[in-house]
Amino acid sequence: MVESILIVDALAAGHGRRKSSRDSIGCGPRTIAGIFEANDLECRIIRSEDITSRRQLKRFSHLTISAMTMDIDSCRHVIQSWRRANKSGLVIVGGPIALDPKPVLKALHPDVLVIGEGEGTLTELISKNFFDERIDLSHITGIGYFESGQPVINRRRSLIPEDDLSKFRPSVDRIVDYQAYQASKVYVEVLRGCSNFQRTALQLPDGRQCNDCGNCFSADLETRLDCPIDIPPGCGFCSVPSTWGPPRSRSKTDIVEEIRGLLELGVHRIVLEAPDFLDYMRGSHPLTDACEPKPNLDAISSLLNDIVSLPQFDNNNTHLAIENIKACLFTDDVAQVIAKSVPTTSPNIGLETGSEHHARQIGKCGTPYDVIRAVRTARSYGMNPFVYLIYGLPGETPESVEQSISMMRELSKIGVERVILYGFRPLPNSAFASFPEPTLRNPLAERMRRVAQEINREKKTDYVGKTVRGVVAEPSWAKKGYSIVYPLGEGPIMTVHGGFSPGTLLDIKITKVLSEGLLLGVVVDD
Repeated sequence: MVESILIVDALAAGHGRRKSSRDSIGCGPRTIAGIFEANDLECRIIRSEDITSRRQLKRFSHLTISAMTMDIDSCRHVIQSWRRANKSGLVIVGGPIALDPKPVLKALHPDVLVIGEGEGTLTELISKNFFDERIDLSHITGIGYFESGQPVINRRRSLIPEDDLSKFRPSVDRIVDYQAYQASKVYVEVLRGCSNFQRTALQLPDGRQCNDCGNCFSADLETRLDCPIDIPPGCGFCSVPSTWGPPRSRSKTDIVEEIRGLLELGVHRIVLEAPDFLDYMRGSHPLTDACEPKPNLDAISSLLNDIVSLPQFDNNNTHLAIENIKACLFTDDVAQVIAKSVPTTSPNIGLETGSEHHARQIGKCGTPYDVIRAVRTARSYGMNPFVYLIYGLPGETPESVEQSISMMRELSKIGVERVILYGFRPLPNSAFASFPEPTLRNPLAERMRRVAQEINREKKTDYVGKTVRGVVAEPSWAKKGYSIVYPLGEGPIMTVHGGFSPGTLLDIKITKVLSEGLLLGVVVDD
């Protein structure tokens, strides 16, 4: 009989310890916990970096791990530690790491690898007593496993219909398993899937290239799902539409009740998670046009109003953030609705490349000029938008890099709060899965990074002398006697002298810029 199941959150752990996104708690592990709770199975969540002894592991009967493609080393270490501590406990691995299943199976040797959406798969495994006895896995869709020493990949499980998403509710109670959860950005899923079903025009390493069949731009939204030469949909670097399909929205009731429970347990920072928040309840399924129809303003307004009507938002001790907005959907009407309910939010808008030609080549919807317009619109309503780009993308040229740099500087002038620069990573299930990852010493990448750092450091100087409300997270790693404080809203990380309990709310006067991402401040007494 199962006693307790350990859920290891290895998301963004990389080789063992998160170096970025330390204040972020994703919704995947809590979703797994919700499945166990719904089936009366006791579980706990531990971050992979917080596993310090075999004694911790021996408390649990079985192990599940949620991880990304970059986290395979961390997963390997956790599984090795687990098997030294528990000879008979089963191991399940899932999350984005499973998008390329055979190499992951061979590297980690889990008892089951959950591929794609895990709610239905995990529920079926539980219903068939997987944790208590050996069962026949051959008829369970959406999994990989070993049979007679050989990896087996079963057929893909169908995506969960939108109306059935409410059957699977992420755990609220297990948020307390995370250290400093009170100060962390806690992500709450609003929808899954992406509406961009355009495709890259670049020739892929295997020789495939768009033949201009017209499907991607068809008036028939079902037709957009099909590509005669099987190029994955969406921006070439992204695996979301090929993995999770077109958008499916959660019900307003489920979202609000989840947030209510999290706030009652002491969470101060909520992030509404979606590949594009403006896809919420927008159009009928399949929603495969990224820019038409326009956003469902009634549904968005109703959702935001119900969230900010929760009592915890009355005293300026709780913040609601909206991430990931497509520029082509961000109109004046949208900005007005968002600003009315969440005036302090900083929408994240994807630019990726400042070259209009390069944007079309990679399959991006809209243009860089849509991003300029969206940033101007956001600023006109008092919002402080973030914009992100990617260096090293396939098809990148010296000319496209110069256009990206020019666009970054233009965005800085019109008031973008921060330029976020990522390096391209080839992701399984994306069109660019077989392209090589760029080297860090690439001169084009170095130039983009240098300009982004200059812009962001300059923006940080604007904080000096201002007072920012923040939430204490943890002791500083770099300086003894100091604490790390995350902004209650969206902004830079701060450090202050003194030891404070996680979750303590402080007003901090900024005194100095320490780096592109860190400010020094002093606590302002009431």
